[in-house]
Amino acid sequence: MSSMNILIIFRSTAIFLCLVTAIMSSCNTSTSSKKYSELTDHDYKHEIDTVDGDTIYFKTATTANTPQKITSLNSVQKLFIKECLLGADSIIRAFLPNENIKNFTPNSLDKIIDKWNEDSLKFNCTKEHFVNCIGAAFGDYLVTRYNMEWRMVTDEFGSDYATIIEKIKLTNFPLNSVLKAVDQKREGSLMAILLVTKYDILKLGREK
Repeated sequence: MSSMNILIIFRSTAIFLCLVTAIMSSCNTSTSSKKYSELTDHDYKHEIDTVDGDTIYFKTATTANTPQKITSLNSVQKLFIKECLLGADSIIRAFLPNENIKNFTPNSLDKIIDKWNEDSLKFNCTKEHFVNCIGAAFGDYLVTRYNMEWRMVTDEFGSDYATIIEKIKLTNFPLNSVLKAVDQKREGSLMAILLVTKYDILKLGREK
């Protein structure tokens, strides 16, 4: 039986940060029949580690795996990402004059998300356009920096754009991450995900 390891991470430099990343695993140890939504505090194990000098406090739990279909992007989906990156370039240039799609960082995107959450009327675009553009930019950053690949992931809840490293079965959902940062008014969310991604790459790489 396959399982999903859930990592919830708290950075020592933040007042409160709760971020969930799914790491697909084929191990047969510590499996659980519970879905993520069914987990309670008793299902989590508290741990501590460091990444790039940051101390991170996190808790992990194992859940039942939700079957997923992972496919490469088709020509229409590739064009969508390309158009979103062009949109992201315009947004970044408008709100961070010294930055653009070629030199931004996830911290830059977090600042722009903060501006949206403060007053979305300052942006000449819809929420959907904003989320897609900033999400595509974040995903492209992960693809460029960590050799991840764009994929489409489909499960019982629908389909979503994802960035993955197939070798270590690491999956991120950059567009959905931006949506949550907007809907839940999260601060520093993308930088936190970046930290988690680095942690996962190091940890899962060692385990392989």
